[in-house]
Amino acid sequence: MDYQKHLKILKETLEQHKITPENLREKRKSFKEFPKQINNRVVDAFQSFAPFDRAPVWMMRQAGRYLPEYREIKAEMDFFATCQNPFIAAEITLQPTKQFDIDAAIIFSDILVLPKMMGMEITIEEKKGPVIANPLVTPDDIQKLHPPNPEHLEHVYDALFLTRLALQGKCNLIGFCGAPWTVFAYMVEGGSSKLFSKVKKWLYLYTEGSLQVLELLAKESAKYLINQVKQGGAQVVQIFDSWAGQIPALDYIEFIIPSLRILFEDFKKECPDTPLIMFAKDQNDKKVIIEFLKLTYNDKPLVDGFQLDSNVSDETLIKIIEGNRTIQGNLEPGVLFGTPAIIKKRISQMIEKLQTTRRYIVNLAHGLTPDHEVEKVRLFVQESQRQSKLYKAKEILE
Repeated sequence: MDYQKHLKILKETLEQHKITPENLREKRKSFKEFPKQINNRVVDAFQSFAPFDRAPVWMMRQAGRYLPEYREIKAEMDFFATCQNPFIAAEITLQPTKQFDIDAAIIFSDILVLPKMMGMEITIEEKKGPVIANPLVTPDDIQKLHPPNPEHLEHVYDALFLTRLALQGKCNLIGFCGAPWTVFAYMVEGGSSKLFSKVKKWLYLYTEGSLQVLELLAKESAKYLINQVKQGGAQVVQIFDSWAGQIPALDYIEFIIPSLRILFEDFKKECPDTPLIMFAKDQNDKKVIIEFLKLTYNDKPLVDGFQLDSNVSDETLIKIIEGNRTIQGNLEPGVLFGTPAIIKKRISQMIEKLQTTRRYIVNLAHGLTPDHEVEKVRLFVQESQRQSKLYKAKEILE
């Protein structure tokens, strides 16, 4: 397939910097300085006293199947092929930045890129999602895992580099990885699951083996994020623990947070000034947030911000605000299927509740889906910006 025909947004950047498939990596590794940052709203949201006109806005899964330009590419390439081609991955990352006036781009990739490079045989099947041909069945299977060859992840850093160049400082660039628990769950379950019985069996029966894999994933994830920042140019990172809510808070604190601490510490040792956002989906117990808030390195927080789902309690919210951390979220994505009136109403209620702190980023409670309409997404972005400005103006008048 001639993938270059799809490089509609990226084309100008490639021509300007004379980048080709043959010289891309060399260009990245010898590059000196990215374009000056014009819009730094997302990074500024991690500083209590930065200039502030409105809250920044971006959306999880903003690059994806609801966009016709993405579907055009996807019709000719399978999922991992798009991830592993840095030119296509950058183009897809940029697509929503052309559609909407958003304040961040998040690199187009997948949380299973890392385990795929560690020996897991992963494919993405239509309407089924990820399928792993060689899941972990017993602790004996741990020996087939290996640290990824660093060169096999270079395509991600190439894609980040291309994206950062093409953004021209007009919005911030976010890198990400899957949290150890969620990635481990996929590796044991062999794909998505409703009950998560296999990974729960591992956690409670093969506890030592589980902790061994979680620590391995934590260390490799930290290296991956560090390289996304240092080699690719990511300005913020987010850790997705999509299946955090599948176990009780007590077990999450005992078994999962220790591996996350390893990930956080390893990352912050190398990238102390890069904001880190944690998304422990459906794990809304106040005790879990308190544990995260306790984590520090050199007297600085290890977690700079929290992505919130739509069920977060006021009590948990207050703990985060009191901890002087950034809040991100948290409109239920299903609201965007509704009428303009209900969308505007729910956005207004979200802003009223969450923009009580300067350290706030507007987002959804989880990702956009293929069924979302582009114009409803546009309304979310525009109305969030409008409501945020109104709230800011009201604060000044009061």
